[in-house]
Amino acid sequence: MATFRKRLSLRWSDLDPNFHLRHSSYYDLAATFRVELLDQMGLTLQVMKEQHFGPVLFREEAVFLKEIRIADNVDITAALVSLTPDGAKWSVMHEFIDDKDVVRARLTVDGAWIDTQIRKIAKPTAHVAIDVFNALPKIEVVPNTEK
Repeated sequence: MATFRKRLSLRWSDLDPNFHLRHSSYYDLAATFRVELLDQMGLTLQVMKEQHFGPVLFREEAVFLKEIRIADNVDITAALVSLTPDGAKWSVMHEFIDDKDVVRARLTVDGAWIDTQIRKIAKPTAHVAIDVFNALPKIEVVPNTEK
């Protein structure tokens, strides 16, 4: 069974001149975590290469709630926001959570599976569409109505 929460190991190169986590590091850490999760669930880069498909992102959005510094103990999580019935398109949310369970940032990605030979969005194999993404915890995103 996969673990959908992981302790992050922050590096000096992840920081910006203000000595907190640089904005692009959030995206890099989340992308690495997604690939690790897929691999952990049997959907390895080798499987994707052999079956000629891979993930493609349409949108990445981060909401920064509280800064993260190099000495902070922070975990990253992953949860499924949405999945089309055929499994071709999906949204995943990551949260960066500290030791006191305070959410420091949320990062949401909207993506799809692309056929790497014809370079078009494609319905994935059943293993991808059903087993892997449906194994992720589900989260309902409530639209922000604040102005």
